[in-house]
Amino acid sequence: MNDSISRCIMKKDSLARFIHTKCIRMKRIIRRYYQPHIDISYYLDSLRGKSGIEIGGPSQIFRDSLPIYNVINAIDNINHSNNTIWMNQLNEDYKNQYICDATDLGMIPDESYDFLLSCHSLEHIANPLKAMGEWLRILKHGAYLLIIVPDKRYTFDHLRPITSFEHLLEDCEKNMGEDDMTHLEETIRLHNTELDMLSKDCNLDWSNNFQTRRMHHHVFNERLLKQVVEFFDLEMMRMDWIYPYNIIMLARKS
Repeated sequence: MNDSISRCIMKKDSLARFIHTKCIRMKRIIRRYYQPHIDISYYLDSLRGKSGIEIGGPSQIFRDSLPIYNVINAIDNINHSNNTIWMNQLNEDYKNQYICDATDLGMIPDESYDFLLSCHSLEHIANPLKAMGEWLRILKHGAYLLIIVPDKRYTFDHLRPITSFEHLLEDCEKNMGEDDMTHLEETIRLHNTELDMLSKDCNLDWSNNFQTRRMHHHVFNERLLKQVVEFFDLEMMRMDWIYPYNIIMLARKS
């Protein structure tokens, strides 16, 4: 009897998840054709001819939807490994490549760059405020910080709550390391595998996150990004949304 009830509950949960996944995919399609017009020239002109660095990457969005790579002078790169689940070799498009955590850029002098790019990297970092402090340290005064995070409403994180700024601050005050697994249980429980293309290609072990950096430690939205900007006393320049699930923020170190 108990087995029958358990099977019914599992079938009901599976059906609900299937319907929810289909709804999210439909919302993506609708949002694609009804998203507000974005003046990408503002982003391109802000970084045109400048030299900067990218955290993670290379990023396809900087080739097509927001072709930053086409207008800059030169770009360096930071990755936690030379063989990640997103990139299996060093990329010749970068001038210099550093293998290190995004929270510790000690090999790079202060005020070295005109801009910094981070596309779908911040959510993978256990201590994002510590990372931001390092990113700003290596940026010149007046330099630009372009950050892209996923809009959880259209991704496999749609069931997870938005992280509070207080939580980010607590992680920073505790000097949380990148081996932190605080969010593992929540990630496993609320992760929608059907919306995670990487899950279909790789049989990855969530518990091996320090090596893979696959887990989203935190879930961002526009408000949380603005709180981070205010915390570091940055000048907010623009915030936009680009299909299929990209929240884009441009800020300046003042």
